[in-house]
Amino acid sequence: MWLEKGAEYEVFILTTMRKEMEKIQTQISFESDYEILCAFQAYLLYAMALHLFPMTNSAEDALPSESDFLIKMQEIAFKSAKAGLSTTAEQSYTRPAWESWILTSSKRRTLFVMYIFTNVYNSHLKLPNFVAEEIRGVIAPEGKVLWEAHDRTYWEKQYNHHLSDWPGGMLQISELWKSAETGTTARRERIERWLQSADEFGIMLFSTCAHIHGC
Repeated sequence: MWLEKGAEYEVFILTTMRKEMEKIQTQISFESDYEILCAFQAYLLYAMALHLFPMTNSAEDALPSESDFLIKMQEIAFKSAKAGLSTTAEQSYTRPAWESWILTSSKRRTLFVMYIFTNVYNSHLKLPNFVAEEIRGVIAPEGKVLWEAHDRTYWEKQYNHHLSDWPGGMLQISELWKSAETGTTARRERIERWLQSADEFGIMLFSTCAHIHGC
């Protein structure tokens, strides 16, 4: 409906989206990590669509308060992150179960998208952006081969290679931020190694970090 919207349907579409967002808010009491992630992703998509939606004056009353839905989105993101942003295996530098990795890797990527969207939103309203210290230790998105793997056996083989490439631990997002280590041989080597396998999302994230943080 959003892609094929017409001016005469804006109020109906926006009202429907607002009700769906309210529905997600009432369902966030679900305890399943998977269900919370699904709610987080859906809410984030609605929030981005609403912010970019070309409004007419007649449709403005159908919009939820942006400050309200951003707060709610952050609450859902917190609940999702609270359940863990890495598996026990990742923390011990071993291979996790494919299903566990899919969940945590998807969660990390969704969280990064939320932060990018928040930066866009703040810039649009000429509000300041801040270094996201709370996600300093989050693992940066893994490479294209792992992310696009559709076969368990193939993924496990590639993850074993991935582990051998990162014996000292995976690259963390804060390593893409400017710091005292920026420019050192060790830091540059880790970033270049990560970039060699990064997918399109990873490259976009690297560019965003370079622009905001000056990596």
